Amino acid sequence: MADKKEEPAPPRVGTSEQQDRRGFLKVATCALGGGVGLALGIPVLRFVIDPASNLTVTTPTEPIDVGDVEHFKVGADPRKVEVVAPIVKDAWVASRNVVLGAAFVRRTAPDKIEAVSAVCPHLGCAVSWDEIKKSYLCPCHDSRFGVAGDRQTGPSERGLDPLPVAVKNGRLQLTWVRFKNGGTTREPA
Repeated sequence: MADKKEEPAPPRVGTSEQQDRRGFLKVATCALGGGVGLALGIPVLRFVIDPASNLTVTTPTEPIDVGDVEHFKVGADPRKVEVVAPIVKDAWVASRNVVLGAAFVRRTAPDKIEAVSAVCPHLGCAVSWDEIKKSYLCPCHDSRFGVAGDRQTGPSERGLDPLPVAVKNGRLQLTWVRFKNGGTTREPA
């Protein structure tokens, strides 16, 4: 008997077509899904990232009204006032009546008013007025400052930071500036 050779089965009709169709459908589905993902993803990504690229305002640069100038008597001890910004905006929210800090204001003459920040320039602790010793005291590290804000004792390397003031229509206007802590030079933070 002769060896029977098996002949390959004839190709099934449509197999190649079905594979081509399946491949096309896979590619089309992936492309469609990718397109929808991009269409939704780009706006979401912009929504999340965009505020970070905007300028974030931490303090207002314009003067802030801190009260009637007549509340500050000539020759009196420095008076502590809260510096409250009417509005502070950042990239995401706007907040109203935000306490930025405090300042000590003293009137040395009828037409001369001085203000110093109530933030210790050493490490940023809150400074208070010592009625008995007539000087400012930082309770954190015992730095002491004279009535004009000059450094007297302690680890602080400089005196209290002066703040710009002006009188407008009988109202005291103070410009809040936050300075970097430490060092002998005043650099805005």
